[in-house]
Amino acid sequence: MNVPWLNMTGEEPPPGRDGTLVVCFAPTGAHGSTFASWRGRLPEDTALALITPPGRGTRVDEEPVTDMAAYADAVAAEVRASRGGRRLVLVGVSLGALLAYETCCRLLDAGVPVARLCAVAGQCPGDFHGDGGEVTVEDAHAFVTGTGLTDPELLADPDFEEVLLPPVIADLRLAAGYDGGRTPVPHVELRAVWATDDPHVPEVTVRRWADWTRAECTARSVEGGHYAHQENPAAVISACLDGLPTTRPSRRSVLGAGATAVAGTMLGLGAIASGSPRASASAPAAGGGVTFDGDPTDPVGLAVAMIRQNTSNPGDGALTLPFARMLQDIFRAAGVGTEIVPTPKEGNVHFFARVPAGGPTRKKPLVLLGHSDVVPAIGDKWTTDPFAGDIQDGKLYGRGSLDMKGVNAAFVAALLRHVREGAAFDRDIVLWSDCDEEQGPYGVRWFLAEHPGRIEASAVVTEGGWVLNQRDGRTPMIASLTCNDKRSLLLRLETSSYATHTSKPFTGQAVIRLGEVLEQLGDWRAHIRPNALSRQYFAELAEATTDRPLAEAVREMLDARTEQRRDRAGEAVVRLSDTPELHNAMLRTTLAFTSAQSGYYPSIVPGTATAEFRAAFLPGADDPGRVVAELRSLIGNRATLTVVGNPGESEQQALDRLRGYLAVPDSGYDTDVFRAWRTAVRRTHPGVRATACQFEAVTSAVPFREQNVPVYGMYPFTVNRDMLKRMHGTDEHIGVEALRQGTETVYQMLAGLRTGA
Repeated sequence: MNVPWLNMTGEEPPPGRDGTLVVCFAPTGAHGSTFASWRGRLPEDTALALITPPGRGTRVDEEPVTDMAAYADAVAAEVRASRGGRRLVLVGVSLGALLAYETCCRLLDAGVPVARLCAVAGQCPGDFHGDGGEVTVEDAHAFVTGTGLTDPELLADPDFEEVLLPPVIADLRLAAGYDGGRTPVPHVELRAVWATDDPHVPEVTVRRWADWTRAECTARSVEGGHYAHQENPAAVISACLDGLPTTRPSRRSVLGAGATAVAGTMLGLGAIASGSPRASASAPAAGGGVTFDGDPTDPVGLAVAMIRQNTSNPGDGALTLPFARMLQDIFRAAGVGTEIVPTPKEGNVHFFARVPAGGPTRKKPLVLLGHSDVVPAIGDKWTTDPFAGDIQDGKLYGRGSLDMKGVNAAFVAALLRHVREGAAFDRDIVLWSDCDEEQGPYGVRWFLAEHPGRIEASAVVTEGGWVLNQRDGRTPMIASLTCNDKRSLLLRLETSSYATHTSKPFTGQAVIRLGEVLEQLGDWRAHIRPNALSRQYFAELAEATTDRPLAEAVREMLDARTEQRRDRAGEAVVRLSDTPELHNAMLRTTLAFTSAQSGYYPSIVPGTATAEFRAAFLPGADDPGRVVAELRSLIGNRATLTVVGNPGESEQQALDRLRGYLAVPDSGYDTDVFRAWRTAVRRTHPGVRATACQFEAVTSAVPFREQNVPVYGMYPFTVNRDMLKRMHGTDEHIGVEALRQGTETVYQMLAGLRTGA
């Protein structure tokens, strides 16, 4: 069967037959014939479909397509018509990987299942932003020469150039105008394949495909260059197709030859950058995990290795099994017992390591609670690879470096240093790596409910308080250990008018109304209302800072007897602070705007527009219901404000649940763990004030605090405003030496829990 875009090779099975249909998308400037060597090499129940777009091959006289959406729409329509009941696998090489990705998204949107998407030697959608500019003949010449697409002598022939360059120019224009951030990330099994000798698309680039599926992503390497699908077809076929159910090998028995699995479920350690301190990845272990062969007491090497484990959480939980296996290898090598506990989501696991007490004890364990998942690194452009763990100018860059793999590395390195020294603790020390802290249903609360009594704790130490410098940016000033968290409420805003043709715009369009209301809400400020923890912190800050105007403003705020004076002084504190966003969040309810949506067709003025934002509340300060009422009064009838609760919850139930969280008592300061931390700070940061504090964000602490277990939060290394702003943002980083010093603080804190301390 032949259709304009889809060329079915060989004898096509009847459309209703079981089996697999492999649809192949060629690299830049090429067409389906680039996969000619795949004929006869596929499994017996597998058919091959080659994409032949306009402007090349048998369609050379047609006008090339330079729009990604039009290209993918056309292919998806013909795949739907041709697949019958067969399993679909889409394989794209180089630029073809993007075409396969966009086609996959359209098929899934149309309800057509895709068994696997394979990106071979291709950059991921996040590398394209639609701003590539004009493409010239000279650009095409440079591309063809640089990639070795054809022999330079052939390119010098004007007749050959006339045939070769137009499709290359068309594809380069297609890539230049493509914005990968516009398509929602699909849920499809993905194979990311790189060639070991490819100078154009290296391993670290191909690994970024892991962020472009919400399902499992597996990496494979094959021998060969950028066009390995032609040079080494057996290996590429194996890398793309192995593991598919009921696939029977071909008579040539080539499947499985030449492909190397890099990680059983991908997201293992990436290529080790030169200069990174003692972090490296060995070959995969038999169970599909990876191993770390650096010094486990070096927090910087550990943090690099952790960052290179891409544990991005798309919203329903992360793939954390490879990360857990790496930790398991590290602790087992030190003689420490470990356990990996699965959740209902495949590959999403909790990890535990337990260092037993030095003898009989009545004390319950101390839990060092970290989380292995990180927020995705898509949508905003980084200047470094977010999963390379690069070190530049004394800074370690990478997604999760601050939140919270740097802290995890400090916990692991400090604990294993004690183990190496043969330390005897007065209680068990348990390291717990949670898998669903950022988002997802299977985090700490789920574990404690599903496994009651499995983890008993005298105290928990997790992420939280900060170490800040004086205004000189070099001298440590204050260290805080957080004893409670803020809690947040998701709110949705909707404006409406009516939908119409874009030729007839009108006053009061929904999108314009939404912008006006958002601007008004953006200017809203809650009253300054420090709770008990914030008051204690700021009292210590007034004593710690060498900035006299800041100290005076803090004291005036704390002494204020009227709301007006407190607001005025509090605004001065925020204005004078070196970390104004942090201190503002510790003093009042805040609003953070996270998304806006409207429109669905380029010639329609939409009738509705929506936005979502989070209101974050201090325990003991504003009542959530009153704040919602105040915001509704502020925006009047120009928009509808809705409280977004859990599924099936009414607004009142959501507000009452939040009030319950806010009523959970602070963790007390009169504990041996809090005292051990304060002593540790004095040893590692002489002269620095050490104080209890209110955390400005949300952690996994609430389920423990609800059980009257004290939970303390720390980021033990010094930070500045730029680092804090990049948390969950672009170019997230921490200081290398600050991480080492912070690890020493954790080590000294644990030293206070050794027997006889």
